[in-house]
Amino acid sequence: MKTIFRKAAYIILALAAAGCAKAVVEGTNVAEKRYFDAWIQNNYPDAKSTELGVYILEDTKGEGGKVVKEDGYMFAEYTTTDLEGNISTYTNKETAKQLGKYDTTTYYGPKVSTTFKNTIQAGLADVVLGMRVGDRKKVVIPGWLMTYSSYGSAEEYIEKATSGSHTIYDITIKDFTDTIGSWEKQQIQKYFEANRAEFGDMDTTKFVVMKAKESDAEETKFDGMYFKSTTKAEFAFTKDTTIYINYTGKLLNGLVFDTNKEKVAKDNGLYSASRTYEPVQIDWGTDYTTITMGSDGGSIITGFALALRQMGAFEKGIAVFTSPYGYSNSGSGSSIPGYSPLVFELEVVAKPEE
Repeated sequence: MKTIFRKAAYIILALAAAGCAKAVVEGTNVAEKRYFDAWIQNNYPDAKSTELGVYILEDTKGEGGKVVKEDGYMFAEYTTTDLEGNISTYTNKETAKQLGKYDTTTYYGPKVSTTFKNTIQAGLADVVLGMRVGDRKKVVIPGWLMTYSSYGSAEEYIEKATSGSHTIYDITIKDFTDTIGSWEKQQIQKYFEANRAEFGDMDTTKFVVMKAKESDAEETKFDGMYFKSTTKAEFAFTKDTTIYINYTGKLLNGLVFDTNKEKVAKDNGLYSASRTYEPVQIDWGTDYTTITMGSDGGSIITGFALALRQMGAFEKGIAVFTSPYGYSNSGSGSSIPGYSPLVFELEVVAKPEE
């Protein structure tokens, strides 16, 4: 109720400023702009506006890293609030803890956003394009600039854009790349180097090499897909075999997002009393595209399937792969953000006793 009264007060101020002007047909956001301008004048009278109409509240320069440009991928940490200061989105665990919403299974850290035209809100693009890695800005973006549509001027946005919510962004640029595939491989290479005891001299010039189908004459390189066997297989599987595995899936930062091992689940806050923790059934199929998981024959992501096709009886291995083999640009739930390389620890085991 307080919010409604406060907004009403700004509207009254805006109407008073308009005086007794003759009524005219107004653009989509003209009346809302009067309210927004009154709010800015009341709260941040000294704030400077960009040409498009975003107000800069704070602008802190970093050490001069890469420049955020159009047609790329930026990695940013941010917090957004409405004009009353209510937090709506955030990327860091400290904010989650302050709000009492911290969850050990949730990913906290930089999120990736494309900077291609019409894939990022106009007001946000106005803010971040030209920022460098390490820079931080706190800005107020009016609702009509929270649109993915593109117009030629500030006046056109006010006249034509469908308005979203006025939003305060506090954003820090953590990284930028023109090519997301190369960026993911760089992160994997850092992971290999940090875990050299497990991977030895593994590097991102090595790919999983296999026949896509058993009938194929030649083997195929799967760029961005890596597999390291940690034990020797007792024998290879033939098509249509049913096997059983234990697995643990995690991000490069170590966050475990799935496992069928009870102790691992408990150690990482994933345990559910409604789930049965035991080796899971895998039907081998005729090639990696036909592998299914569980007694109900559920589908699995490509990287998981390709890794399994490298393995034999009672073998252990570790698969690492780029996001096209996993959850691509969309991610999965709160644990896996978009464009995330994944790690799977795999073990082929005996059939559980019934």
